[in-house]
Amino acid sequence: MPHHHVLEVAIFTVKAGFQGDMPALRAGLRQTLKDFPGLLEFCGYSPLASAQQFADLAKWDCLVNAEAAARAFAEGDPRFAAYMHAIDSLVFMGHFSPERLGPDD
Repeated sequence: MPHHHVLEVAIFTVKAGFQGDMPALRAGLRQTLKDFPGLLEFCGYSPLASAQQFADLAKWDCLVNAEAAARAFAEGDPRFAAYMHAIDSLVFMGHFSPERLGPDD
């Protein structure tokens, strides 16, 4: 049986001095995202070089739930305040569905 989900990708830069705070901030973000229905998985990625660009990947059960969390973030939900404070700029944000490989996918 096919497993449907939506992948949310956010690529962003953080303000100077916040790179070292990202593990703790992401732990808080992970807890906040669990308040929203449909979160399947969350993983944060850090730059390999000394860059300030980070990536977050969240797997949601459906687009409606993914968009609800993204909308809360965009509208300044206070539960996201600490994370939002560290972000300098949003480079990319989008939602994706897995490619279908065949009839049994």
